[in-house]
Amino acid sequence: MDLSKVKLPPIYMRNGRKCYLDPVRKKLIYITPEETIRQKVISYLISVLKVPSDMIIVEEPLSHYGVKTKDRADIVIRSLTKNNELAPLAVVECKAESVPLDEKAFFQAQGYSDSMETTYTLITNGASYFCFKFDEAENQYIEIKELPAYEDMLTGEFIAEEIEAPPPRIPLDKLKDQLLLAFEDAKANDYVGDISYGTPLNLAVPLFNLWEGLLDVRVKMPVGDYGMFRLIEDYGVRMLTYGNGSGGHFFGPYRSFLVEIDGNTEFYSLCVTSYWKDGWLEKGKLPKTCICVAHDDEESSHHALQLVAEDNVTVSGDTLKFYHHGRIAVGRIGSGKKSELLNLVRQRYPKIIKGDQYYLGSVRSDHPLRLDEPDMVDLVVNLISYSIVRDEYRQTVKSGKQ
Repeated sequence: MDLSKVKLPPIYMRNGRKCYLDPVRKKLIYITPEETIRQKVISYLISVLKVPSDMIIVEEPLSHYGVKTKDRADIVIRSLTKNNELAPLAVVECKAESVPLDEKAFFQAQGYSDSMETTYTLITNGASYFCFKFDEAENQYIEIKELPAYEDMLTGEFIAEEIEAPPPRIPLDKLKDQLLLAFEDAKANDYVGDISYGTPLNLAVPLFNLWEGLLDVRVKMPVGDYGMFRLIEDYGVRMLTYGNGSGGHFFGPYRSFLVEIDGNTEFYSLCVTSYWKDGWLEKGKLPKTCICVAHDDEESSHHALQLVAEDNVTVSGDTLKFYHHGRIAVGRIGSGKKSELLNLVRQRYPKIIKGDQYYLGSVRSDHPLRLDEPDMVDLVVNLISYSIVRDEYRQTVKSGKQ
């Protein structure tokens, strides 16, 4: 679906602001980044997929379908039933180009589809898109290559999305060369990348091996009871957005684990990504590499742990040892007390305490790292368990129990 060449509607001025003349709603709509994407999609539906304009509804209230909510679906495509009644056929959720298509956006779009019982679902931010068809026999959504032409939608035809095999692991002796090429590309194109070009090579290369191991979905972490939690399922890689507690956010691939903690089911996810603070790059300070542990909280998604490798990981030959200094931020409250966190860790997960810091495990990076290896399992278990305790501490501080 290429939206770059579709024709936008006429633009007019109203109260000193530019407006589109919407061809469906037949009224002037103020221009915003999201509205531009919506108008491109409308144009694409009409001109390319040959959807009749009178079969398109824009900003359709879900309350029209018996749902007690003020939410509106961006675009709904309708069809005539055998009883000559109008029924929703497809729902389209439009985001601004700067908004990532993460799992939250998927759930929103598919929630609208569930509410209206549409066959097709499309979500796009203009730069990328995902399309799904509801398979009644399997009672689930299947990803399809693209939204079909309107006549094909009416007959239920579609082209299934081919599931690509995971790419092969980079050979161990090629990791350094691959990383150096990535560093050159990042500097030339003014971005940092997952493994920061500011990270020393003796640390960057084994961290790259670790990240490759986390991304390798052909290997699963064994399910079972790990003390602080029970691993229900290694959920593979998900594209996610997580806040960092200070107004910023991360978007990218995470290795996700569905776990049970004291009877509650939660998602904890790991990623390796670059790390810097405002002003670093302008002042010539090099970015670092960070191992993040994220938690799908019922209120918001956040990073429970950000372990900056340069400050917390030691390298000795082929061995990486992972520590953490124990500093912790508690949302808008600010910094928590290291001594209070230490007392809680001593009660809940004392095995990782080592002096005034926490020892989270070690791995030997003289081979392609795999998630079913004992030292990798131990590292992941300690990272998640420590993050669980950190979240518990945050909750006690926020509730005023400390």
